[in-house]
Amino acid sequence: MTNEEVNALPNNIKQIGSINDGNRIYMEDYACTYLEQYAHSDVKEKIAVLVGRNLTIDNENILFISGVIQGKYTVVKNGITELTEKSWQYINKQLKLYFKELEIVGWSYIQPGYEDYISEKLCDFQKNNITKGFQVLYTIDPTENISGFYKWNNTEGVFDSIKGYIIYYEKNEGMHEYMLENKIKVINEENIVKTKPKDAGAKAREAASKRTSYRARRKLAINQSRAINLLGSVSFVMLLVCFIMGAGLVQNDERIRDMEMKLTALESQFQSSQSVFALSNESTTAEIITTEALTEPYSEAVTEAATQVETKQPQYTQYRVKSGDTLIGISKSTYGTAARVSDIRELNNIAGNKIITGDILLLPQ
Repeated sequence: MTNEEVNALPNNIKQIGSINDGNRIYMEDYACTYLEQYAHSDVKEKIAVLVGRNLTIDNENILFISGVIQGKYTVVKNGITELTEKSWQYINKQLKLYFKELEIVGWSYIQPGYEDYISEKLCDFQKNNITKGFQVLYTIDPTENISGFYKWNNTEGVFDSIKGYIIYYEKNEGMHEYMLENKIKVINEENIVKTKPKDAGAKAREAASKRTSYRARRKLAINQSRAINLLGSVSFVMLLVCFIMGAGLVQNDERIRDMEMKLTALESQFQSSQSVFALSNESTTAEIITTEALTEPYSEAVTEAATQVETKQPQYTQYRVKSGDTLIGISKSTYGTAARVSDIRELNNIAGNKIITGDILLLPQ
């Protein structure tokens, strides 16, 4: 490494995150901007190739990324977007046109809804396609605005996280020309009307909501009945306390006998009132149940059959989607792993990774 090359390190920089010892990444501003535009161009999994050069200064690996080439003509295999032979032909052609003195130093994978999750499929792609030099992977989740660098550990066959990198600003004619020839139209996600058909999961949630409403009304009637009985009991106790206090103050036997007679009459009245309250409560509960039965859109036989079908279905819990939630985040927080994302998709009939704040998801047990 010559002194000229050491002195050529950029000065106009901005640091993102913390820098790992021995692994320093510089990413040119044009390349960084274009990659973000590419990630937000549409909501699907995509791939891009990173081009630049590797340097070693004082035993420290320094990677300069100054170009990004779109991964065109890709195919989806085993759940991951992969480059085809035609893709590599396109990439090699762009290298010769715009980045003559550079080489492939890594790649970027755009995975909406998966945050910074590193799957075994990404490791397999790395092993089979990117094999030279200090190779990196840059993951982007455009829906959550999460991104990060990873260095390939060839010895263990895994990706090691890189905590930060440096954006630098300098003249970059090759990337500028490539951007002009391959302009990207970024989709404004705020203008997209998010609609979702009422699938089987939605119908199940609607039925569950109806059952919950009925049970709540019935529980309210029972609680009212208990409250009335409790009120009557408290009233009787208060009367008894008043009698005892009065008896202590009254010395005259005749008055005591008179108060005993009145207490007996009050107790008889209380028992009669309690019977009336009980009949009233039973009538109220029966009325609610009868009204519910009359207004129920299905016959008793159909309801019983639906209940039998429901008990045979797999058990699930309900989860209301909050702002910032993702399928993989919900899977991790509920089960401790991202492997249950496919089960959540299947139960809720979700084709992609989009979930809407306020929706209720069914989570398998």
